[in-house]
Amino acid sequence: MTRASVSIIEAIDAQTDSQLQADSHFSAAGHKWSACQKDALILALASRRPLLIRGEAGSGKSQIARAAAHVLGSGTPLMEVIHPRFEALDLLWRLDAVERLADAQLHRLDKTNKKYVKRGRLWDAIELANQGGPLPVLLIDEIDKADSDVPNALLDVLGNRSFSVPPLGHRTVRCTGQLPLIIITTNEERELPAAFVRRCAVLNLNPPTDDHSLLTWLIERGKAHQHLLVENNIRKLAAEQVLSDRNAAIATGHAKVGLAEYIDLLEALHDLTCHLAEPARNQQQIYWLERLSAYALIKGADQSQQRPAVKRTA
Repeated sequence: MTRASVSIIEAIDAQTDSQLQADSHFSAAGHKWSACQKDALILALASRRPLLIRGEAGSGKSQIARAAAHVLGSGTPLMEVIHPRFEALDLLWRLDAVERLADAQLHRLDKTNKKYVKRGRLWDAIELANQGGPLPVLLIDEIDKADSDVPNALLDVLGNRSFSVPPLGHRTVRCTGQLPLIIITTNEERELPAAFVRRCAVLNLNPPTDDHSLLTWLIERGKAHQHLLVENNIRKLAAEQVLSDRNAAIATGHAKVGLAEYIDLLEALHDLTCHLAEPARNQQQIYWLERLSAYALIKGADQSQQRPAVKRTA
């Protein structure tokens, strides 16, 4: 490994909490690093493999890419959110056939096709990596929504460190230095090809299953969001409400709520009361939590949102 690679790994290994600044794509957030997250990222970097993060929706999978980019100093990660119509080539390039046809009809066709070939996110990441600056991070979100040819094509490109662009005279795009850090998430809606999974570093990010551990897990991750003016007693009460509604949803076969909804609650409580001083802020946060939590945590069409809120213990 190069000295630069060693320094990257040392930086990741030293992390505890990261405070992520707001930018044009994301709001401010806190990220609590766990040992398993750091180890999985280090393996991905050292083995030059993409990191596949598995786990239930809202468990914080995508934020790991943002936190990694923060540590690497590469700013906001490049991101591609996969949808059912996504095609394998879309990660690499696409040809704007509509613009090309319009130019042909107006007799101003660019016969080189440079005007019509649009770079995909993987192409962007490779170009940034080739520039030799901070290692770029590419987040490929919800890859389970794509057909199997998407992950298979991705591995083919990473294995060859290059791909061809036929409309540009079969121009070759090649990674000449370290590969970008690629983080891929799945909500397990569709089974991924076994060959693809084998060739990834894999992090299973599901939250704890027992109530006490899950409550602690939520509170610890809520505390990482240090920019939120929410006292610890309110963070605990909000976590207890999430746990109560989560268990009720599981019992009735509805979608589980979790970390994402918990952070949404804390964000709302902060925004509604940050102009107040203590103790008024604390009192108002309890009021708003009891009044609003059902609309963040009960989302099934046939679930009643008129349930009593979890009350404070003495």
